[in-house]
Amino acid sequence: MRPKRRVIAAGAVLLAVVALATVVLLQTRSAKGTDAGGGVPAGETTTAVTRRTLTESSTVSGTLGYGSTLELYDRLAGTFTWLPAIGSIVARGGTLFRLDNLPVALMYGPVPAYRTLKEGVSDGPDVTELNENLIDLGFDPYRSIADVDSFSEATADAVRRWQRAEGLAQTGEVELGRVVFAPGARRVTAVHVELGEDPPAASPRRPGSKAPAAKAPDRPAGNEPRRKRKAPRKPRKPASHEPAGSEPTGNEPAAKAPASDDGAEAAAGAGIVVLSTTSTQQLVQLKVKAEQQELARVGESAPVTLPDGDVVAGRITEVGSVAESKEAEKGAGGEKGDSPSGEGEAATISVTLALSRRVARLDEAPVSVELVKSIRRNVLTVPATALTATAGGGYAIEVLTGTRRVALAVTPGMFADGYVQVEGRGVHAGLAVIESQ
Repeated sequence: MRPKRRVIAAGAVLLAVVALATVVLLQTRSAKGTDAGGGVPAGETTTAVTRRTLTESSTVSGTLGYGSTLELYDRLAGTFTWLPAIGSIVARGGTLFRLDNLPVALMYGPVPAYRTLKEGVSDGPDVTELNENLIDLGFDPYRSIADVDSFSEATADAVRRWQRAEGLAQTGEVELGRVVFAPGARRVTAVHVELGEDPPAASPRRPGSKAPAAKAPDRPAGNEPRRKRKAPRKPRKPASHEPAGSEPTGNEPAAKAPASDDGAEAAAGAGIVVLSTTSTQQLVQLKVKAEQQELARVGESAPVTLPDGDVVAGRITEVGSVAESKEAEKGAGGEKGDSPSGEGEAATISVTLALSRRVARLDEAPVSVELVKSIRRNVLTVPATALTATAGGGYAIEVLTGTRRVALAVTPGMFADGYVQVEGRGVHAGLAVIESQ
């Protein structure tokens, strides 16, 4: 009986193994049949038609720097006892430099100082600027300055508070040269004088100080002077945007300062350049070809790629209206302006962009800017690899409907960022599309 039971048990095990193998084989064949019916062979995959915004852009090289240059002048007599470091930023109320250890302060305003400001002077933009700065700096705590256009007793009181804070004699008057007006905070790019230097003044000295003796014309002398002085620097030429014969728009002093109301103020000389400055606004300057001018539109956004690969948002603030023609540099065997082909460089348009945030310690750095050529918003798109050419010269996409592959004719639009805009009958968002790998 025992051998018979063993045969029966072995047969049962064998039947179980055969049954299990049959199930596995059927499942494998079923899976293979599903793949074939899905219409997605090896090397291809499926994606979907989606709506997105496509942007076509052109990369242009530019330079990162700072805006609006301005040279600041000394209008007082004295010895330079403190000078700012190159790259430092001076804001409203800050010290630009010190003469005889007394500060020359920066205040904000577009009109340069041109006279001593004190009670009795006529109304003017310089008075308005002074009052507004005294208020903003907190020297009118009782809000006594009712009319910012006039130099009132309240203005004189505010001036005394400012003078006390700065260590100046509390006269209630602002002598010409003690304050420099500029459109905003200034970034120092160059210092043109040295500590200890005491160049000739451009205007009378402070009240109560002795005026320097008039110098006789230079004559040959037998002895060398004890210390050489630098020759006074020439005042800069008016900027190109200043109309001829107009009042200076920077802080460059005119040949003669306007006389005060009572005629007592002496004429001022030209002074010397002490500091070269720029605004603190970082700007990108670039040139585009004249035929690409439509790429740059004021107010448009444009990403700026920095030398380290960081991307900062930029906004176009100015587009030139006059094309500039830059002649080619002197070529081999030719004169300046002659290129080997005999043609000059293409005319360009200047474009200025402002950055959305400051970038530390970058000046005159090369950057690249993406200027938008065109944009398509909320359009149907597929990956460019899903687009196929047809025999008739058109284009199509292959879609899956159940287990069937169907070719749909489409009209392609913009190509951008690896996607293509498509339009055609039966094309809609979410449609499954076959994409080549």
